[in-house]
Amino acid sequence: MADGASTSARSEVWSEILVNAFTRDGVDPLAPDVLDRLRQAWWKQVARPGLPWWAVEKLPQGAAAAFVGLTVRETGYRVRAIGDSCLFHLRGEEILLAGPLDRADRFSRFPALITTRPHAAATVAIWEGGGSYDAGDVFVLATDAMAKHLLQDYQTAGRLLPVAKYLESPEAFGDFVARARENGMDNDDTTACVVQT
Repeated sequence: MADGASTSARSEVWSEILVNAFTRDGVDPLAPDVLDRLRQAWWKQVARPGLPWWAVEKLPQGAAAAFVGLTVRETGYRVRAIGDSCLFHLRGEEILLAGPLDRADRFSRFPALITTRPHAAATVAIWEGGGSYDAGDVFVLATDAMAKHLLQDYQTAGRLLPVAKYLESPEAFGDFVARARENGMDNDDTTACVVQT
């Protein structure tokens, strides 16, 4: 999962490149050698002749995105992430692992992100986790607004909302997001992906 920074240049293209590298190509987009190739691919896609002057001015600033990559195998799971999109490993209503942020008060307006700028430090803020899982465990990947909301609820109630139930249909998820926003969830794009074992 990738969540582009809205203030950066063409972050939707960068997010798609990161996700495709991980899911389609089977490579780790946070690995330095892979990251260099992906940065070049982003530039080739966005630097087109005939762009308006304001786009030409913004492109050198580059794009930035949060990223969470989860690999689940029979022998265990592994996750690598950067930024404020998070992974939750759940067993029932209990969070076994959360990261890269594990408390609601750790979210900020300026998270560490993976950028398209050449020579930008990429590995400084990479978070890694993993281990074994049991049948019935659930993994949730969530963008920042959803992740923060889930952690706030967990910290308040001592248990996690039954997230998978709210993702059974687009309508159920839309209703969940609307209610959550009424109850204080940040009004930001909200994406979640559930992997049930």
